[in-house]
Amino acid sequence: MDKKKRLRIRLAWYLLLTAGLLIIMLFGEQLSPHDPYENNLLKIDQPPGAEYWFGTDNLGRCLFSRILTGARSSLSATLIIVLVTAVIGTTAGVTAGYYGGPLDAVIQKLLLIVQSFPGQVMAIAVAGVLGAGVKNAAIALISIGWVSYARMSRSMVLKIKESNYIKAARLCGCNSGYIILRHVIPNIGSVLFVTAMLALPGTMMEISSLSFLGLSAKLPTPEWGYMMNEGRKVLMTAPWQALIPGGAILISVIILNRLGDSVQEYLEFRAGSL
Repeated sequence: MDKKKRLRIRLAWYLLLTAGLLIIMLFGEQLSPHDPYENNLLKIDQPPGAEYWFGTDNLGRCLFSRILTGARSSLSATLIIVLVTAVIGTTAGVTAGYYGGPLDAVIQKLLLIVQSFPGQVMAIAVAGVLGAGVKNAAIALISIGWVSYARMSRSMVLKIKESNYIKAARLCGCNSGYIILRHVIPNIGSVLFVTAMLALPGTMMEISSLSFLGLSAKLPTPEWGYMMNEGRKVLMTAPWQALIPGGAILISVIILNRLGDSVQEYLEFRAGSL
């Protein structure tokens, strides 16, 4: 089996696993065997068993159902954050690199200001100021996540904006917007796409850590990071309440991480074989 075929099989395998995560994200609540929000004081802290596969929490709620339902909050927030940061960062970087001048100087200063603060500390500070909630946690992570895309896209645009095909497009009378959309973005898109794919697992860890600190999801919304925080209070007597949400985060991060690596290796192999 040649290398290209191995890379395709591995990429297809992780795409299939990621599709499974997306299905759980979209239809987790419908697939839940029990109501994830229903309290049952007669079933408090039950260990995993035939009726409750993952056990119950301190309010008698089905952990399996809450894990399935919580996938929507955890995974959708991750995807939205990565998408928005990529769009904002790429727009800022391409604009700065292509037009240069005072606009580039302003964006460069803004990048330096944001980078001067430790990323996670700044995210916690922003989320703390805005208040608890998935939306505010997303804003906090977006406020720091766009920087890497801006720096990368700016550096790539500076390299290609004086290329012959860009000069030819200008001579043909193409305006700047057309050149950026039809010539600049397509030439840097693959690198930015790989960067976004590799950012997925890290972003999920960050949103889960904010939830663990109580800065993301609000009760009674199921969210894996916050479920871990609740479970740690009974770690010695009911360890499944913390370990199972943690396992869900770990498995999702591994799948997303391996997907990003597979996409990167496959695209690099294709580029090298052209």
